[in-house]
Amino acid sequence: MTQTTETPLEPVLHEQLPAVNSRHEIPAEMTSEEAAEFWDTHSIGPGLIAAAKDDPEVQELMALLRGSKERQRPRQPRQPKATFVTTLRLDADVEARLRHVAALKQVPYQTLLKQFVSERLYEEEKRLGVL
Repeated sequence: MTQTTETPLEPVLHEQLPAVNSRHEIPAEMTSEEAAEFWDTHSIGPGLIAAAKDDPEVQELMALLRGSKERQRPRQPRQPKATFVTTLRLDADVEARLRHVAALKQVPYQTLLKQFVSERLYEEEKRLGVL
């Protein structure tokens, strides 16, 4: 039996993947599987990186990811006259889910929370015969 000299910790040299240097080299209308296969066999070249630096769409996305650009906030509905402030402690995952649903509905998360409380209160009042 022969022993190999390569250990699992030694880096394995792979042949270099072909570089994509412009958007024209990327096939249009790929499925997710086709895109994964394409990027498994290609690398991002310096030309594509340089072109992205001048692309306004890429710059806007990067600004959003960095947090340097203010995200467009949903328009807030008119507030009722008689409201009061209360403190409510929520688990982090509940708050994240609430914010996600509110973003999908394009309403502020506090407004969505008030709607949920009002709807649930109405259901309880009906169940108890108050209404």
